[in-house]
Amino acid sequence: MATLTVLLALLLFQFPSPGKPGLDPSWEMVLVYAHRHALQFGRDIAFTYGPYGFLTSRFYYDGVPLVKILWESTGKLVLAATLVAMAASNFSSWFRFGLFYLGLILAAKISSDIVIFLCTPLLALCWLLPPKSKSWQVAVALTWMAFLAQVRFNYFIQALVAIGLVIPSLLLERKSKKLLVIVSSFTAGFVFLWLVAGQAINDLPAYFRSSWEISNGYLAAMAVNRVPITTWGIAAGICLLVVAFILSRLRSQNLRAEKWILLYFCCAWYFIWKYGVTRADTGHIVLFFPTAFVFCAAAPGLFKRRHWWSFLDASLILSLAGLWLFNSGFLRHTPLELAQRLHAVPGELFRPKRQAQRFAAAEAAMEKAHPSKNLGAIVGGETIDVINFDQYFVLREHLNYWPRPVFQSYSAYTPALLKQNLRFYQSSSAPQFVFARLQSVDWRFPAQDDSLLLEELPRRYSITKEANDFLLLHRKPVQPTGGLLREKFPMRHVSFGQEIELPETVNCAVELRAIFRPSIYGAARAFLVQPAEVSLVLTDGKQGQHTGRLIPEMAAAGFLVQPLLESDKDFADFMAARPGRSVRSIRFEPVSATGNCWSQISIQFSKLPELPFGPATAD
Repeated sequence: MATLTVLLALLLFQFPSPGKPGLDPSWEMVLVYAHRHALQFGRDIAFTYGPYGFLTSRFYYDGVPLVKILWESTGKLVLAATLVAMAASNFSSWFRFGLFYLGLILAAKISSDIVIFLCTPLLALCWLLPPKSKSWQVAVALTWMAFLAQVRFNYFIQALVAIGLVIPSLLLERKSKKLLVIVSSFTAGFVFLWLVAGQAINDLPAYFRSSWEISNGYLAAMAVNRVPITTWGIAAGICLLVVAFILSRLRSQNLRAEKWILLYFCCAWYFIWKYGVTRADTGHIVLFFPTAFVFCAAAPGLFKRRHWWSFLDASLILSLAGLWLFNSGFLRHTPLELAQRLHAVPGELFRPKRQAQRFAAAEAAMEKAHPSKNLGAIVGGETIDVINFDQYFVLREHLNYWPRPVFQSYSAYTPALLKQNLRFYQSSSAPQFVFARLQSVDWRFPAQDDSLLLEELPRRYSITKEANDFLLLHRKPVQPTGGLLREKFPMRHVSFGQEIELPETVNCAVELRAIFRPSIYGAARAFLVQPAEVSLVLTDGKQGQHTGRLIPEMAAAGFLVQPLLESDKDFADFMAARPGRSVRSIRFEPVSATGNCWSQISIQFSKLPELPFGPATAD
């Protein structure tokens, strides 16, 4: 058992890398910045990760802190020991234990995040919910759940559902003392770790509210479908096997004793299913198959099945088939890569000086490959924010980074989050400078991201530096009072494919609000698999067409459709009130024949007289 623990810990070890440009590296660097500068989650930072989220970051700058090294070495060794002990105490056969451990090895080889994601559901199913669990097992489970709940908000939801099922189960058994111990221990552990992280108690409500808003909006905003139908077929096959296993347990003679475990098992599988298929691209679907492998390998042992095999084991074959279909070389090369990793990791752990030298050399090479923007000469010690993402260019120059709450614009998924960012820029806490780019993700129409803030920028900021790939904005000394004036046109209903002419305006910008109401089928599809995607097609003054993905939740808050904002040059022209590209009409199109997922589309145009716009003469 000790050998297996060390082996798993070595595979979970994650080599920190120096920061670099890009979406994921940037938000991971911001989590490191938030830790180093004691930013308050919920008030200063609104994100799905919590105050300990920086420990899972792969990208650091200015060296790697000691706490990260301790987590990667000692922390993950303890985590591996917990998982091995949990499996040994619950699985009655070496066959079941071996399958489960094989799944952990496979998952850790792909990403340690998979193992961390599965920790709370597995601990709840093995040690928290079973009535015969020992006191030390419950204590260990609650300790890990309280800690992981502050690594990522999704892990908090997993723990909250488990605690929520413990309450009625113990109340019905009249074990109020045990219930009080479990609930108070988890609460006390969570609050203690929150305070240790340097967070304020009075920020907890804001943290819960903003994190829930982002997590809830993620499903509609980040769902994509970019995997082939065969991969979907394999994933659906695994899901059907799990559902069949759940139905078989409903007919079990032990159902009364297992009902709470079975209920949480259903919830845990829903977490795993949505974790893999909500964002169905090659970077995420590869996470689903090893996750399903580990969970399905453990499932029969969770319910103390006497047989050493289960029909659910067929899902393990499907999971391997899914990985093979995704990348056949992945499984072929796994043994060699595991051996190389097991050889390399101990050397890095016991030679920290050599690892530090490698990190410094890689960081210098990255800085050479991506030259500095020389922002410090202008910004000095003043505060600066970044729009949309790529905080790397600000953090590498050690500027006084002062982010808005939802610090990457594409993550402001809902009207409430968009308004939260807007209020920050309307307040006296707004940054003096803004490093701005018009960029987005997933082929979105760029003007949607931080749309309310985007409309507010020309009123409050002016261009200090204009480069090919960014603008540096400076806050105006005199700020406007009140919100942006909107002259609204009547709300009306439209349909997919209908060409909608923009209203006549007198040289000013135009905002569009679009409200998409899902049908019953569309709501069910979004809950069980994915929400339907919608495209926006804009026709410009030269009859050219511009297509971008539309996020319904964000579109409901309103965004600019006049002038056309599609590039950094468009954005610069808009900020400087220069003539830009005009839009004559728009239309909405469903993606992949999903028009039946929507029951109604309502739109409203608004003139923005405070934002002047003159069409380019070429139009």
